[in-house]
Amino acid sequence: MRTRAAAAALSFARLWRRALPRPWPNAACDPTTERCRAPPSAAERRRASRNAGRATADGPTVRSYDWTVARATRAPAGVERELVLVNGEFPGPAIHARLGDQVRVRVRNALEGDESTSVHFHGMHQRGSNAMDGVPGVTQCGIPPGGEMTYVFNVTQTGTFWWHSHSHQQRGDGMFGALVLTGPDEQYVAGRDYDDDLLVVVHDHYHRPAAEAYSWYLSRQSSGFEPVPDVGLINGRGRADCARLPAAVRPRCDASKGQTARFEFVPGRRYRLRIINTSSLAELSVSLDDHVLSVVEADSTEVEPLDVHYVPLGPGQRYSVLVEADSLLPAVLLRVHMHKSCFNYVNLALDRDFAAVVEYSAPPIGLAGRLRRAIRSASRPPVSAAWQDVLPEQECVDLDPTQLRPLADGHVPDADIRYQIQPKNIQLERMNLAPFGFINRTSFMPAIGAPNLHVALGLVDAADTVAVPTVSARYNTPRWGGDQLVVDVPFGSVVEIVIQNSDEAAHPFHLHGHDFWVLDTYAEYKIGLGAWRPYYTDRYRLEGALKRDTVMVPRRGYAVIRWVADNPGLWAMHCHILWHLSAGMMMQWSVGLDRVSEQPTAAMLEHCAHERELGAALLRPLPGDEFRKNTVTVPHGPTLPE
Repeated sequence: MRTRAAAAALSFARLWRRALPRPWPNAACDPTTERCRAPPSAAERRRASRNAGRATADGPTVRSYDWTVARATRAPAGVERELVLVNGEFPGPAIHARLGDQVRVRVRNALEGDESTSVHFHGMHQRGSNAMDGVPGVTQCGIPPGGEMTYVFNVTQTGTFWWHSHSHQQRGDGMFGALVLTGPDEQYVAGRDYDDDLLVVVHDHYHRPAAEAYSWYLSRQSSGFEPVPDVGLINGRGRADCARLPAAVRPRCDASKGQTARFEFVPGRRYRLRIINTSSLAELSVSLDDHVLSVVEADSTEVEPLDVHYVPLGPGQRYSVLVEADSLLPAVLLRVHMHKSCFNYVNLALDRDFAAVVEYSAPPIGLAGRLRRAIRSASRPPVSAAWQDVLPEQECVDLDPTQLRPLADGHVPDADIRYQIQPKNIQLERMNLAPFGFINRTSFMPAIGAPNLHVALGLVDAADTVAVPTVSARYNTPRWGGDQLVVDVPFGSVVEIVIQNSDEAAHPFHLHGHDFWVLDTYAEYKIGLGAWRPYYTDRYRLEGALKRDTVMVPRRGYAVIRWVADNPGLWAMHCHILWHLSAGMMMQWSVGLDRVSEQPTAAMLEHCAHERELGAALLRPLPGDEFRKNTVTVPHGPTLPE
């Protein structure tokens, strides 16, 4: 506990330090070691310039990455398990590029059996490169084992993004990483508004393979409850409590292999923390002891600074915060809290609070340094205190969008058309009570070897592919095959979407290819359903509305978003909870397909031909198939209205 004298000294020293010149004005932060260091030497700069993926030329350049996807055994929290990794890294390699650059990512699939893979660049609009959006069944077929393809796209945006697999449950097995894009049009500039970047990737983690967890989720054992995580990680590091683990898992646990993520602050510097939630399920709140977080970015949209103590993030969301390194404590905790209201049962192995350590480097010379040394010596061992704000545990919701004001014009145009969609987890007796995800009356089930973009371009006829069993037990859709909700919207129209959520769980909804304005969100905290009504348009925030690409739709509530359909292509929209997405909670928007001029690469066509050759060998039984008849040989035919 600090004395009054120590607290006074702390406040005075902070004011004094802010008047001091900042050391290391050109210091850099290495995201692989999470440590800030002195400016690179000439030799280091020469070595960096030879790295095509991290080139630093002033003009546009090609940023090339060479990735191999393979399974490997790791113990990120002290518990050994198999992960799906890119180049053996967890999290995967970070991509850095500048506005106007071209990014080329060569992906080789070294997985075994028939496990395909893919890469989606979350938040990228992919203007003119819809085929590179990385969604199997929509824009491509999966990259088969032994196969490879190169994703190529031009950088037309700036901000904090991330990439992840869109195949199977590979994201839950560790196939994800950061994507940071910078450019001259940014309002918050490194070297002027802040000194260094730090990547803070926060995520939940399971001690079993994601496919195993998903199989449990679809079984009667789950009662429709999503698998609750076993531990939380920061930049792939964490510590599990071996004593709390089930007996079957305990032999795989070695506490000495667990690691705590560490960052280093240089006193007097200002840091930009790029926080990314890559979780399969958990909403997380991030705070930093003894430091105020100034939010300046939400899902790549720059906003006016908003000072907070906690930043909540749903799966798929990102925030940037500026932090003054002005604490006189030798070390503080960067805390992450999992919201229990997102979970349907208690996992006794899980500690919902986890943290990284932020250490201060040697204090500067002068009065501030002497005061800091005195406080350090008087406070050993160093223990920082969490902020005493009461976290709102009752719901999983976004940071209040009305508090975030975009720096760019936030005026929202009038809507030309409105759609209402209703995501819902439904358990059907004929499906053995498996909790499949629906949007309206459709649970996404793509055709085999006929992604919709290829169908739209006339490269393949879905009717010529093997029919797939559908959760709805309907005929395969005549145009697209499988069971898919694809909505045509006029090119250039302003589209309003009311997402009505009657589930007992929040849904973080992500739209590919576009950003959207968040006009209104509402949750019914007590009883009943917070249903949207047409006269609720009076509640819309039409001036200063926040634009983003992922929004938390509260449980028993709704969200209203609006976007301009000006990017030709087929664009997925789905819940970003891994278990809901895997179970079918996805739809697509068809925008100006007659304006799509790009053609899939030869590798993409080859992968789809291979998939069609395998045909029925890729079909998997659906839960409840043992109680049904003719589930595999479903003919193509007319479908019911959506």
